[in-house]
Amino acid sequence: MVESERSLRRILVGYDGSDQARRALEFAITLGVHNGGVEIHIACVVQKPGGVPDPVPEELIDSLKVAAREELLDAGRIVTKSHATPIIHLETGNPGEKLLELADRIKPDLVVLGTLKHSTSERLLGTVSSFFLKSRRYPLLVVP
Repeated sequence: MVESERSLRRILVGYDGSDQARRALEFAITLGVHNGGVEIHIACVVQKPGGVPDPVPEELIDSLKVAAREELLDAGRIVTKSHATPIIHLETGNPGEKLLELADRIKPDLVVLGTLKHSTSERLLGTVSSFFLKSRRYPLLVVP
């Protein structure tokens, strides 16, 4: 294998501002710094809140997008401090589906996601992590 084939060029990080997402981002940054010149794509997906009947008020979705954009900008600042350039993405819809669609567009060498610690496998991995694992399209790193 040629050296350039082994190195990471593009990492996609699912991000929602949680402690788990922040740890995943920090891990991706560490990988990026060690590989040099890695694009770090940070993505947040806004989804319809549970328990809100359809149609969801557009003002509610807009306020969620504003909050998500702030989380992404904060994450971007963390990446910038490591002397890397963040590329941020804000999507709307089902998080697993939208992150996978984004991955299909940007073709990451690695997807990094945070997860909560629970007892069952889907809860251990999280629904988005499970979605990626089932797709078998991209290498996945799950950070607890």
